[in-house]
Amino acid sequence: MQALPVILLVQGSFQSPIVYQQLAQSLQALGFVTVHPQLPSCTDTDNPNFPKTTLVDDALAVRLELTRQVEYEGKTVLVAMHSYGGLVGSEAIPEDLSYAKRQSLGLPGGVVHLFYYCAFILDKGQSVLGVFGESPANDVHPDGRMSLLGAEQKLYNDLPPAEASLWASRTLPCSHAVQTTTLTRAAWRYIPSTYLVCENDQAVPPQFQEGFAATIQAHVEKCGTGHSPMLSHTEMLAQRIHDTATKALVGPSPSA
Repeated sequence: MQALPVILLVQGSFQSPIVYQQLAQSLQALGFVTVHPQLPSCTDTDNPNFPKTTLVDDALAVRLELTRQVEYEGKTVLVAMHSYGGLVGSEAIPEDLSYAKRQSLGLPGGVVHLFYYCAFILDKGQSVLGVFGESPANDVHPDGRMSLLGAEQKLYNDLPPAEASLWASRTLPCSHAVQTTTLTRAAWRYIPSTYLVCENDQAVPPQFQEGFAATIQAHVEKCGTGHSPMLSHTEMLAQRIHDTATKALVGPSPSA
């Protein structure tokens, strides 16, 4: 029996990896190895050079870990992307790290599947600001940092109020430069994908999610959660990723 793929988690903006810790633990309990590279745009936010951090810096951090897993350890990988992480993951994965490409060359491992939830999708040549404009939820600071307004409702609306307040208090500023970064690749063009639409999301409206899923011709699943199912419905999300990963190992078609 083929080993389960490594699950590489790509997080959203304004949050630290602790938000995804419960999900990682649930996936590990299901037998997965998980890795979660830290995104520079959400790390060391007090550094004077922090506002210069772009989406490219985030993508390079993810690619470094993918290169370690695929090229050096020969691992098969499923990349699970949340929110802004959908852009980072899509930018981070060159075609030569895809499972199909490496199989064609007789090489082990590779990225076998993309799993998006509440995730943004753009094509190469596009940027967040160029396509969507400035979100009214972004509090852009003069120093190049930005904060999220109304995080309690937008990110954590389906958590109990006390928990939502706690997680909102832990949000971080993000570099505004990530919004102006132009993407240079779109991994969904050469790797099969699944998109989990979260129908109670207050940050990325479900109709946007459905549009993103249609654009990339992903296999679509739905659930009734808000923007942070890794906190509000951890076991459900882990099981969805598990089911997607096990199906991917038997060779899904790009639209399956």
